Amino acid sequence: MATTTTPNFPLPSHAALATQYVGRKLADLPTPAVVLDRAIIRRNCTTMLNVCSELGVGFRPHVKSHKTTELSKLQVGESGPADLITSTIIEAESLAPWLLKCQAEGREASVLYGVPVSQSGIPRLVTLASKLGPGSVNVIIDNEDAFGKFHDRLLASENNVQLGIFIKIDTGYHRAGIKTSSPAFPSLVQTIVSKTQHAGSRAFLKGFYSHFGHSYAGNTEDDAANGLIEELVGLEEALKAVPSSFTRKLVLSVGATPTATAAQNLLSRSSPKVQEFQGVLKRLQKDHAVELHAGVYPLLDCQQVATHARPSSSSREATWAFQPLSKENIAIRMLVEVTSVYNERSKPEALVSAGSLAMGREPCKSYTGWGIVTPALGNSNAKHIYDEREGKTGWIVGRISQEHGILTWEGERSECNELSIGDKVMVWPNHACVTGAGFGWYLIVDSDMDGETVVDVWVRWRGW
Repeated sequence: MATTTTPNFPLPSHAALATQYVGRKLADLPTPAVVLDRAIIRRNCTTMLNVCSELGVGFRPHVKSHKTTELSKLQVGESGPADLITSTIIEAESLAPWLLKCQAEGREASVLYGVPVSQSGIPRLVTLASKLGPGSVNVIIDNEDAFGKFHDRLLASENNVQLGIFIKIDTGYHRAGIKTSSPAFPSLVQTIVSKTQHAGSRAFLKGFYSHFGHSYAGNTEDDAANGLIEELVGLEEALKAVPSSFTRKLVLSVGATPTATAAQNLLSRSSPKVQEFQGVLKRLQKDHAVELHAGVYPLLDCQQVATHARPSSSSREATWAFQPLSKENIAIRMLVEVTSVYNERSKPEALVSAGSLAMGREPCKSYTGWGIVTPALGNSNAKHIYDEREGKTGWIVGRISQEHGILTWEGERSECNELSIGDKVMVWPNHACVTGAGFGWYLIVDSDMDGETVVDVWVRWRGW
């Protein structure tokens, strides 16, 4: 019998965690800890929804970066569709109670399992679909054999369900997906349409999906805009394989945080890129629905800032439809504690209470480190905060091992603001998704209040 696996990954009690942490100051917390700024998250989420509304496109946020119900709610806002993407089935199962509540209130609510569906996961997705209703659960398919096995399992299921199918298009990332130039592509589309178009089918073609993950390698606003346009053109090409007998309006889903959030540039800039973007968007919206998707944009991290996909706070002010891409808008920070200092080394260094298990092993392309020490707490009086483009002076996480992080001072020794044993500092991490994965919950502050007091605790989902 198909069942969910959430009971195998029990979560800590929110009430117990709130009693332990809410009301405490950051400087008094045990380390390491992951801290989120709710005010920054809310601004980042609201801006993205505003931009999509202005463009007339849908938005399907990804929840894998944070894995919490609280942040999922902020991503979709208080009204309108609550359509989300997950990277694990347990994320979708964990969202189900809230999605059911949205549906009961008359709100559209659905989930897309955003990786090519595994055969062993199909029974759980069918169970979920039986709870959420027809068309509320969608899967990714990029292979005809995989579709055949998926379809056979649906037909054999005792549950009378209907799941949507997004065909994953490879627009250059070369991870998952099928190229529209592949000899197998027309057959895949034809097979899915022919086997699902009849009345009473347990699946249907929902649309095409592209993830421009290689946009993280971009370095300019134009790189991000070009990526977004390239994705749209790629899905426009995919539509040519759909038989003329197919009459359903398809959803064309494109994005990744650098490209999707680049739409914030395209509302106000006057350039050929804007005209090109608006041209292809208008063509696609004539007969189909376009939606953007992104995941880490509410939190951001050093990796995202390094793409320079949007102007920084120094060159452009925030508006209702634009948030600068800068360290000041990173909503996730790691609280760590200095446990030893090494001023006698060739450059000042300090040992902190977090290594790869807390911060991940992923470096950032823009500097040789694993995190940048922020102006908060023990570094609040620093003359310099490390900037990879200007000065390159300040404390960074220069080396890591499993449980150890080494803060290194970059720049002239004479300018160093020395650290002492027991100091606590906040670090902007390279990759928010990986940083959060090492923790069971987030401690929430709000910079629209005092920004130094824990106001809530958000429990992360666990498991696969």
